[in-house]
Amino acid sequence: MMDELPELDMPQPLRTARLELRPFTREELEAVADGRVLPHFGPGFPSAGDRDWARGAIEAGAHFATESPYSRFVGVELTSGKIVGTGGFTGPVMNGELELEGSVVEDRRHRGLASEALAALVARAFEDPAVHAVHVSVPAETAEAEPARRMLLRLGFAQRSSDGPEDSYHLPRP
Repeated sequence: MMDELPELDMPQPLRTARLELRPFTREELEAVADGRVLPHFGPGFPSAGDRDWARGAIEAGAHFATESPYSRFVGVELTSGKIVGTGGFTGPVMNGELELEGSVVEDRRHRGLASEALAALVARAFEDPAVHAVHVSVPAETAEAEPARRMLLRLGFAQRSSDGPEDSYHLPRP
């Protein structure tokens, strides 16, 4: 016999000066997984990485992927109402740390949206007393790597040694 899953509180949206980070709707999640574009998706959304994540989220079940306080959110640009990226947590707290991930569509990059979203997510992470640090991985050999590194360093992250194909950045609780 399987145990009942506990009821979870839906994650609360986060608002920055130019973005709302909110949970995916079921319709959005299915569209992203299928590679379909809904009218409120911005140009270039979803990315291949978003599609891969959405497929995995559906396989894991909404309880684990979109209804957890450690979910990935859509980033809605307030001025246009369009989804221009995603951002959030890769899973629950492990060893006192949360991992963050996200992306912004190409035509909205280099405008500070990722910095806004990351700062809001870091603040949300540190609301949990069990979180002692957050970390982010950046693929070492991509066009987005250098701007991402600069942003992370500007926000107080420090680079950690990494054995894999990604660079790791760490931010301890202030």
